[in-house]
Amino acid sequence: MSVVRFGNTTSSRSAHDLVEDISRKVPRSEQIRILQDTFPAGRIHGKTFYIGSLLGDPGQSLKIDIDPQSSHFMQGQDFNGGVGIGGIVKILMEARGMKMTDIKTMFSDYLDNAEPQIVRDNAPVENPIRPQYNINSPYDAEYTYTNADGEVLVSVRRYNVKDIAGNPMLNTKGKPKKEFRPFVEGSAYSKFPDIRPLYNIPNIMASDRVVWVEGEKCADALNHAGYTATCTIGGAGALTKKTAPQFDFSPLQGKELILWPDNDTGGKRLADLIQDLALAAGAKSVTMLTPPMGKPEGWDAHDALNEGFNIEEFVNAKAKITKTNINLLDNSFLVSRFEGQAPEQKFLIDATFPLGVPILFAAAGDAGKGMMTLDMGMKIASGKPMTTAFGGLVKEFGNVVIFTAEDDEAEMHRRVERLDPFEERKNYAHDLKVVSLPNVGGVFAILNEVGGEFGTTEEFEKIYEQIIQMNNLKLIIFDPLASFVHADVNADPAAGAALTGLLARIATETGASVLVCHHMTKIKDDAVVKTPEQARNLIRGTTALVDGVRSSFAMWQVDTTRGKKTCERLGLPYQRNSCFDGAVVKSNGPASRDIRHFVRDSMTGLLNDRTDEIKALGTGSALDMRLDAMADWIIQCERDGIALTHMSGNNGVHKRSEDADAPEILQGIGKQTLEGYVRNLQQARRIDKFQLTAAGGKIWLGSVNGPMSRGEYEPVTARDNI
Repeated sequence: MSVVRFGNTTSSRSAHDLVEDISRKVPRSEQIRILQDTFPAGRIHGKTFYIGSLLGDPGQSLKIDIDPQSSHFMQGQDFNGGVGIGGIVKILMEARGMKMTDIKTMFSDYLDNAEPQIVRDNAPVENPIRPQYNINSPYDAEYTYTNADGEVLVSVRRYNVKDIAGNPMLNTKGKPKKEFRPFVEGSAYSKFPDIRPLYNIPNIMASDRVVWVEGEKCADALNHAGYTATCTIGGAGALTKKTAPQFDFSPLQGKELILWPDNDTGGKRLADLIQDLALAAGAKSVTMLTPPMGKPEGWDAHDALNEGFNIEEFVNAKAKITKTNINLLDNSFLVSRFEGQAPEQKFLIDATFPLGVPILFAAAGDAGKGMMTLDMGMKIASGKPMTTAFGGLVKEFGNVVIFTAEDDEAEMHRRVERLDPFEERKNYAHDLKVVSLPNVGGVFAILNEVGGEFGTTEEFEKIYEQIIQMNNLKLIIFDPLASFVHADVNADPAAGAALTGLLARIATETGASVLVCHHMTKIKDDAVVKTPEQARNLIRGTTALVDGVRSSFAMWQVDTTRGKKTCERLGLPYQRNSCFDGAVVKSNGPASRDIRHFVRDSMTGLLNDRTDEIKALGTGSALDMRLDAMADWIIQCERDGIALTHMSGNNGVHKRSEDADAPEILQGIGKQTLEGYVRNLQQARRIDKFQLTAAGGKIWLGSVNGPMSRGEYEPVTARDNI
């Protein structure tokens, strides 16, 4: 007797006739439904059904005609193997491993109980569409889905795919290829329930907090480790916005959900969707975890447990991204939750910029905003407790990211060199990232408006995924604001509110301060800004912009008469655009509202806070006396072999001014003031700075024509540490 083989099946009736009967008698709408059930990851575009392969992989390599009027209905082409696909029966046998007897039972209502016919022995054998493997062999794992009462709804069986020789097959990522198939006890044709349940429902119902992962293997691993974990049927390919109504998320109502996606694009996409679906189902909150930097693609909870990763610390860490359902009828928002001592307000720059909030820094064009923020970023990354150009002491140290839309790498290089001529930045190179957007494809928007709706851009989201993985991030800078926002924040209050809301989200999720540089309205040459309130009103944009950030700092140019007087008191030549005032013009927390006085350093171009120095100077004669004393002291220390340095440290002018042999006129003067005297003397060419070794080291102060300039300096104390 001859047979026709479809996979591993044998039939006593003409298989061809049976296939024809099914194709002719089963409604085409029903065939399409079965096709969708067979390939949950498939997509319909027009009258064509797309799937990655007969293994059910997402993609578009296999396309099948589903036009009910077409003569090629249920036929298609597998572009992976170049093999034609024909008919629902062949699809079921190849994709589900079903036998002809199962298929006959499945469609018995449509076949009128026709008797099979004999097939000749020499009938041709169908070529397999994909590598053969024994689908009837024992499955490799089984995961049972139940309702809240523990009643089994469906089981998912995992088969590790093998080729015809029995060797494990790998997917495109080099991992074992798997198939997941539904199984219902006593059913000849098993399929997933019409409404697909979550995994581990009984334990979900008994828990306040649930961890979602991408698959049952990871969920079981976490459950065995003492957590309550769940997943959805079918992994990343099955759940989409289109198929979402087929999934039941109601068990998550009132729960704190933690999302742990696989470390790949599919995992992140699925987690984003589940975040919205869980909140819609009434989840109390949803927290998105971000896989740590350096983990391989596809890294998941099972991998984490195998490598001894600290699961507890990871799961319980402060949320990077958290969305919460507001329910005023429970006790979540009672004022009594605020117990004990309130958290301390941390400052990035003492008394000026708080940590972890959106900040607006506004000044007129050409004021030097970029130089000031670069100086601040370099000092935060350096880890050294220095004052910034804004005058306050750096209080927090860590990673800094600067996005500049206008300055290319050549200009940024020049600025960095002026601020750090001896390349101390090499000591903190990995903590400061400067992105000159003109050199990397141009500016990207962080916010845009389309049809009256505001949202983030795809370009920004890709970069933001990297930002939230950075450890110890303290400062993010966008310079200037107008280049990064494609919406009218100057005139539209809704745009301003959307922007400040986005900045607040970034600050909250990263824990970093987010500073945006912005412009102020130009004023007439004879106009004078006298108060911080006047300066605040000159910041461009709607009130929503300034009101929406937690801190705003404004700088404005002083009038010519006062600028000349300031320079005279400091012993500096007056130059246009060299003197500015500045102040915190808005703060939601404690901050100094005093007006600060800034003077541009002629060597670096940086505006420095000289407020304390200006106040301490008094008359010009007093300044001259102090400058003379400083110059004499520096020259004498050089001669004695115990030279001074400009910056902080045991040899710094401020620290050494406490010595008994230091000039009395310089004792008790602030650090900034003393360092200002050094800058004045250097600009007047009365002293200079020297680096005594080719390998670098400290910067020493000496006379223009003294031993250091001639290479003859010999330290007489180890204090110099040369």
